[in-house]
Amino acid sequence: MLMVAHCPKCGKVYQKNIRNMCKDCTAAHDNLLNACHSYLRDHRKATNEELIEATGITEAQLTAFIKESRLPLYSHPNLTYACSSCGGRIRQHQLCANCRARITEDIQRMNEREAKQRANVFHYRDR
Repeated sequence: MLMVAHCPKCGKVYQKNIRNMCKDCTAAHDNLLNACHSYLRDHRKATNEELIEATGITEAQLTAFIKESRLPLYSHPNLTYACSSCGGRIRQHQLCANCRARITEDIQRMNEREAKQRANVFHYRDR
């Protein structure tokens, strides 16, 4: 059976595939990625802004390439992406160190409050 869908990028009907995009959008996506690789081959220490300006890629596309490991950060020391909480620039994980510490402290405080509440509740047993 032929499985078809609408391309999320352009809306054209296409035969479903692994990439979940039509042939034209897949080619355009690959061309952008190749442009990034070509630029970074010659400018290994380029920043996000320099790469965006040189290739015409958007910040969202660059972030997607980084998170999909299509542009490895270990090879390019000045590429970063946004922290999921505060938007600060990071190179690994989903949260920056400050947000991770804040969330950990919040969880600890919440656990302490819950423990105090459980300790204050009297348990009555039937005799």
